[in-house]
Amino acid sequence: MSEEPRRAEEQDAEQTSKPTPPSAEPSVRLPAFVPSRLQRDLALDGFLRVAAMVLLFLAFFVLLSVGLSGSLVTVVLALGIVVGWVGLNTVGARVAQTLPGLTALIDNDPQAGEAMLAELMRKRALPRFVRLMLGHRWAVLRHRQQDFVESAAIAQTLLTTPRPGPAAGHRAHLLLILAEARLEMRDAAGAWLALVELGRTPLSLTEALQRMALQTRYELLIGKPAHALSQAGHKIRLAELMPAPQSGAFHAMLAAAAQRLGRDDWFDRLWPRVELLCSETEIKQLRENGLLG
Repeated sequence: MSEEPRRAEEQDAEQTSKPTPPSAEPSVRLPAFVPSRLQRDLALDGFLRVAAMVLLFLAFFVLLSVGLSGSLVTVVLALGIVVGWVGLNTVGARVAQTLPGLTALIDNDPQAGEAMLAELMRKRALPRFVRLMLGHRWAVLRHRQQDFVESAAIAQTLLTTPRPGPAAGHRAHLLLILAEARLEMRDAAGAWLALVELGRTPLSLTEALQRMALQTRYELLIGKPAHALSQAGHKIRLAELMPAPQSGAFHAMLAAAAQRLGRDDWFDRLWPRVELLCSETEIKQLRENGLLG
């Protein structure tokens, strides 16, 4: 056999012997958000938990009535109901414990965070506040992915859902998401409603700074640059408490307001700070978003 065919056969044999790399698994994506589906899931969770509680009381009643000396089948069934109730609450507790890790995963790897969230959302008989907190993470995920239509829909639904329980602690954050999403969609009326509600909600310092930035952006959107530039000195001092990118974007909005008003003194004071705090890419993005002239 000649040298060329022999080499060709050896190469074919090597390629055949190499394991075929596994195909990349398709990314898991949550279904499109539908408010009625969330309400249905909440209702189903509540029904399952109430049914389980009723069965638990019946099991205790049976055990107290017949004791362990009763029918073996009856005792085993009653004990099984008790174990099932404990397991049901264990699932809810474990899901609640995963929420901080889920938040970190959404921030660092949105695709993996979405897969984890999809798995958690499929679980049943969750406590009401736990499912609402999962809904909050869903809104955060979509907002991070810049799907503002869906993030606004999720936030609006969660804000109008009664009996939030401990999930009410996310109200301010949901309002901030809703206001920013409405601004991204150029929905001035919707943004105004969210901002008004934020004015009635207790806010942390970070949330208050975010509200100030959104309020300024809203005033630019509706053509009120004078309102945006009012108390500029005080706003600039507050902006120094923001992280650099957010502070740069806020200075850019004030600079845009000054430019529209012909206030070159303020523009000359603000623009160097924009260039200091924002990269060229960020400045370009601000222009594309209509925040700069």
